[in-house]
Amino acid sequence: MFYVLINSNGIDVRESKEMLTLKEMQNLVGIEGESAYIEVASYRSFSDKSIALICDEEFLIKKCQPTCMTIEGHVVHGQVLVLGTNKAEDDFDLLTKKQVEIVKSQVRLLRRK
Repeated sequence: MFYVLINSNGIDVRESKEMLTLKEMQNLVGIEGESAYIEVASYRSFSDKSIALICDEEFLIKKCQPTCMTIEGHVVHGQVLVLGTNKAEDDFDLLTKKQVEIVKSQVRLLRRK
């Protein structure tokens, strides 16, 4: 199983044997290595609606750079964590290989100029 990080360097797919803890998710979003409060940026950015984009809810205060755009046109800033969801939208899960391929093919990266 997998999770994906999206940042100014592109898409980073990481393998994990267990679901991430809240603390691990908080350390991954926003500025890498700096703890953050997580916020779901979108549940509708991919053809598979069980894929969620998660970011640092304080991205504006921390002046994080734009990273990617949702299909709704919302710009997501900072390091973005991509996970799957279970039956309840806030019940996160790791991604399958198929979901990782969906993320890689459908994410809209924003490159700094």
